[in-house]
Amino acid sequence: MATAYLPHLLRRPLRLPAVCRPTAAAVLFGGLVALLSGCQQPWHMPRQGPAPCLAAAPARPGGGRTVPVEPVAEASGEPASGRTAPAVPGRLAHKPLAPDLEPSAIVQTVALQEVHEDFRLTLQDVVRSVYESYPLLEAALRERDIARGKELTAWGDFDTGLKAYSLAEPLGYYKRYRSAVKFDQPLWGGGSVFGGYKLGRGDFASAWYDDQTNRGGEFSLGVGVPLLQNRLIDKRRSGVSQAALARRAVEPSVQAQLLDFVREASQHYWYWVATGQALETQRELLRLAQERVQQIELRVQSGDLERIARIDNQRLIAARETKVIEAQRKLQMAAIKLSLFLRTPDGQPLLPDASLLPGGFPEPAPPDPDPMQREIQAALAARPELVELSLLVQQASVELAQAENLLWPKFDAVLEASQDVGEATIEKRTKSPFQLEAGVYGEVPLQRREARGKIEAARGKLAQLRAKRQFVEDKIAAQVQDAFSALEAAVGKIDRARTNLELSRQAQALGRQAFDAGDADLIVLNIYEQAVADAQLQWIDAQAEYFAAQADYRAALAIDPLATP
Repeated sequence: MATAYLPHLLRRPLRLPAVCRPTAAAVLFGGLVALLSGCQQPWHMPRQGPAPCLAAAPARPGGGRTVPVEPVAEASGEPASGRTAPAVPGRLAHKPLAPDLEPSAIVQTVALQEVHEDFRLTLQDVVRSVYESYPLLEAALRERDIARGKELTAWGDFDTGLKAYSLAEPLGYYKRYRSAVKFDQPLWGGGSVFGGYKLGRGDFASAWYDDQTNRGGEFSLGVGVPLLQNRLIDKRRSGVSQAALARRAVEPSVQAQLLDFVREASQHYWYWVATGQALETQRELLRLAQERVQQIELRVQSGDLERIARIDNQRLIAARETKVIEAQRKLQMAAIKLSLFLRTPDGQPLLPDASLLPGGFPEPAPPDPDPMQREIQAALAARPELVELSLLVQQASVELAQAENLLWPKFDAVLEASQDVGEATIEKRTKSPFQLEAGVYGEVPLQRREARGKIEAARGKLAQLRAKRQFVEDKIAAQVQDAFSALEAAVGKIDRARTNLELSRQAQALGRQAFDAGDADLIVLNIYEQAVADAQLQWIDAQAEYFAAQADYRAALAIDPLATP
């Protein structure tokens, strides 16, 4: 079976209400705010910067060897939207699923029975409707907004901090006035740049020398750099990295849900087709009883049949009418369930009319057992659940790296320069000379229980994810094998049911001849007719099982739902 695997990124722009669309004034105001605040992208952070760390992650479940995780933090001022994620080694790269799909004929109108007299609803119409209008897919896509918002929140730790104060002491022995404004800008490589301006006026005791400035005030600029703890990774970078990974994990989550939605929609579609075929079978059985009413009446009047034959035929008609009503109800129920997936562009359910039923099932193709192992390997490479687990492993690896970072003592170097401008307010205490201050600061918790506890938790999470990945891989292989087995069984049932149907029709034809010749009664003829109907229903059920198994098989292999089966 040819496999066209599911492209990994479903792109669909989300329509915002008018009140959410930015106006020109809002854009201008936002640009001004960004300019004054240094923008969301700090000047010292390159667009494509290095990751905060290369944490170790397991190469394979159960394996002892570890390999470095690829950089996961995208050094940008805001979460990347509309970009494809880099390929994960050994996995299919994320690709755009498809350009904007042109609405199919089935979703352009609510009155489905009025589309065209020759129009028939196809599986592709239902799948396209799922892509375009299914509410649960819309809900899954909204996870993108949530993840982007959380990533933007994480980048908030790198926002430029601005503080200001103004103090006045007009009464007392020392009358003084102080004002200051300070900024602090965290750096992606660790540490921060800080600076400010302050102005001090009035009488200052010698102990308050730092508050005194020349008449023009004092400008200062400094930088703090971590030397041990927080040098390779810190809480800020860890948060951004994990938020970026969480945003990337949304895509495989959406893909997994999409595969399940399409699988479920496909099975409901084939059940709808099967119930339509079953209704036609029951109607044909009823028609046979209705067509011989006149014949039986004439034969009763001529004495060729007993009057009980007329009663038996009327009883058969009533019983078969009951079966027709039951089949109609099943068709209506199937159409109602299908309408949950078949919708208008604005999301309203569409109830397909019986006139849209196709003429029958397509001819089933027997599966090829030879490439089973290749199909399992392809499924393991394409299934989005494994991509999502890989991203979760990377998240846990970043968490472990941050926990190990806490084992180091804090040891930071600070360098600060300051310069007063203007005339000295007190001639003997001028601050005109350029000042430079350098120093180191350190601290460490002796027991380091917080770090050791976080390391233990992170390692436990990694082991948990390895075990879960092993189970998911086994489950995917089992799903492929089970769906393949169901396909093989369904093909066998279709062949046997077709043979049974042909033989039952031959027996019915002979029984009809015997009834017309007076060699068989109505009860015997009813047995033959019912046998044909039962064989027809078995054949329909076998075909429905085949295409339901095909939907499971395609979902297990992560085949593109829009690819022709």
